[in-house]
Amino acid sequence: MKIISEVVDNLTSIKLLVNSRKTNIPIIELDKLSIAEKNITSLKWENFVLEQRGDLTAYLLKNEREIFKKWNELSRDAKERIIPIVTKQLFALVEEKKIFESMIPQIRFDIINISIYLTLKNECLNVNSPFFDDLYTLYRLGYIPCGYAKGKYKVL
Repeated sequence: MKIISEVVDNLTSIKLLVNSRKTNIPIIELDKLSIAEKNITSLKWENFVLEQRGDLTAYLLKNEREIFKKWNELSRDAKERIIPIVTKQLFALVEEKKIFESMIPQIRFDIINISIYLTLKNECLNVNSPFFDDLYTLYRLGYIPCGYAKGKYKVL
């Protein structure tokens, strides 16, 4: 199984940190890069993302076992087809001093999980994660999700 082409195209064409971004998703915009770095590299955000991914994989294991078996295959495909392009874009942002290099691993992790989720959701209509839908929307709008507090995503 491969990541669907539309997902590859959408995730590799994201323009992060663009102006005039609007969303109905509740957000807190972080105004300092150092604060964004502290949040995105925090154990709290990492655990929150892992918990959301765990909820998704638990659902798949229990209810969609055949689809769940494709997770690692999809992860490898995302790492081959999406991550090299995204990484190049991220290092350009580092050079422009718009993000810190320490933020890149979490962003790549998010992109891999989003690509897997969207592909599985396309294959099986019962697959649903409001979290990954929100993350995908925020990235597509050019935000970088960095944390979650009081029902709102912290974004750069």
